[in-house]
Amino acid sequence: MSVAPGAELELAIEALAAGGDGIAHSGGLTVFVARATPGDRVRARVSEVRRRFARAEIAEILVAGPARREAPCPYYTRCGGCSWLHVDEAEQSRARIAIARAALERIGGRVDLPEIEVVASPHALGYRARARIAHAGGRVGFRARASHEIVDVERCAVLDAETQGALTRLRESRPSGAGEVEIRGFGADVEVAGKRLEIDAGAFFQANRALWERWLEVVLDACGRGALAVELYCGVGFYTARLVERFARVVALERSPAAAANAARNASAEVIAEPAELWAPRNLARLRPELVLLNPPRVGCHQSVSDALRECGARRIVYVSCEPATLARDLARIGPQYSLRRLVSLDALPQTHHVEIVVSLERD
Repeated sequence: MSVAPGAELELAIEALAAGGDGIAHSGGLTVFVARATPGDRVRARVSEVRRRFARAEIAEILVAGPARREAPCPYYTRCGGCSWLHVDEAEQSRARIAIARAALERIGGRVDLPEIEVVASPHALGYRARARIAHAGGRVGFRARASHEIVDVERCAVLDAETQGALTRLRESRPSGAGEVEIRGFGADVEVAGKRLEIDAGAFFQANRALWERWLEVVLDACGRGALAVELYCGVGFYTARLVERFARVVALERSPAAAANAARNASAEVIAEPAELWAPRNLARLRPELVLLNPPRVGCHQSVSDALRECGARRIVYVSCEPATLARDLARIGPQYSLRRLVSLDALPQTHHVEIVVSLERD
């Protein structure tokens, strides 16, 4: 089918895609429709055409799907901070499971997957303890969807009370110039499950405060206990601080010197400030750990890390992923000698399309 930008199509939305858009088909062409919901029938205006797919914007909703709702935010039509506020939480959770399963099957080549367990966020709104805020020309808020324009936001539906307070204070300070700043509703340290964790400014920390303790519990349960654990991409030591209570020896890797310094103070582990892609090929097989725990960034592991994991002989690998596609690629590289035993999906960022999943692998 040949279409051009500006053309209008009547489409039935079938599912939600990994990037957050709705998926439809027309004359053999896959069409990604922004702000769509499964079950919608829409008239959509094509905005972009590629060889294998097109993108479109809704011109009119002809029939609303059963999961569509009025977004609980006055900025939603313009703001790019959330992608699924118009979709009810049950459908959001179903979509995350389907996205993860499809990636593991199609990219990872994994068949006979176990049931994906779901850990829901205690709060669907007002959960977020950190956010990146843009400012310019007197506007303070979030980038508009698919744009560098700033949407001026006084109150954000997904920020928790403390972080909303930080946004209010930032707005009152009337920041000069143009740029971005991170706000967070916690200070230089936090308490998680009775343990104080030091977090330097700028260091990464999971945003969903209401999920911190349950998240930690899920990962530690997957890790088990033993003599030696290696943790790659340990950050400030969110897992490390409790992993040392379960393993006689813990070696933790973090490429950021500042975050590694936090981890060393937060946990009695052997913390090494070095990139995993340089350290793992030289040391992982030599150490022969019982467990390798890894929590890489969205781009996943460097191939040297997945190769080292395949050869290290660990009995168990626990992979915490925020991107199913790169997770699936890395599992394919690690190979079939590790069986996928358990999958847990964490609804870490409600109202967005982001998928967080904990994978437990065991050596056959």
